[in-house]
Amino acid sequence: SVPPPVGRTLCDVADASVLIIAPRNCASPMAEVAPADEKPPLPPAESIFELIEPKDADAGSSSASGPRRGELLGIATPTFTQLTSRGLPQCLRPEVLESTMGEGQLIYELPICDLLLRQDSVTNCPKADEGCRGFWPHFGRHLTYCSYRNPRNNPSVHGGDAVCSVETSGGRRKVGPKELLATQKVMRADIVAAPGEEVDLDVVAARRSQRSATRAAEWLKEILEAKAQDPALGFRWHVLASIQGGGEVKQRQRACESAAAMPVAGYCIGGDAVCS
Repeated sequence: SVPPPVGRTLCDVADASVLIIAPRNCASPMAEVAPADEKPPLPPAESIFELIEPKDADAGSSSASGPRRGELLGIATPTFTQLTSRGLPQCLRPEVLESTMGEGQLIYELPICDLLLRQDSVTNCPKADEGCRGFWPHFGRHLTYCSYRNPRNNPSVHGGDAVCSVETSGGRRKVGPKELLATQKVMRADIVAAPGEEVDLDVVAARRSQRSATRAAEWLKEILEAKAQDPALGFRWHVLASIQGGGEVKQRQRACESAAAMPVAGYCIGGDAVCS
């Protein structure tokens, strides 16, 4: 396993590498043939975050007085996401928000519970090939982030079955990797958070914490494999690993190691109530 990155924040990127073992030189040609059931290695994740050193930092100096800054797909960080409800900003009308921001870019957060119910609307709109931008034109030049949980509701994710359920305006809906991938094919969000069973930090039930960490790793792998192999998902988008484990430190460490060993663009910390 690969140890989790040190000194990274939520928006930082794990430049996870893929270990490819070359075949040994052998006289028999059969020695170089991979087993039929062996899957090809996943391609490395594209870097979406760049750390920008303070301007007044001296070369080789570790004591810079300027602020720590970065860029997330061209957007200066630290920053925040603009939460939406049914595709619309909650605080201002899209045109007012656009004029207020000027030339700046936003990160629109689109909870999966809202997107699930609008797949048919987006599919049948004239600009369906543009995904959610074709149906909600105010997303335009901005980034879109499909979150698995909904910060408007706590809790918004419920576990216990083979897959988790999320609260929607039409009741609870089961959403696992297959449902999330089907939605992403329609919506084409820039960043997608992998599903995870949300277990709060104050929960110390060992079996539930272990299950949440194991599920998150399995679902993440399924999503990354589909992203690499399904032509319908061949457009540019990035996956965030969901770090689960409840209040169990060992499970959290195991989740970090598992996620760091996969080609993900970043992480979202699960189980901390509302905030991602």
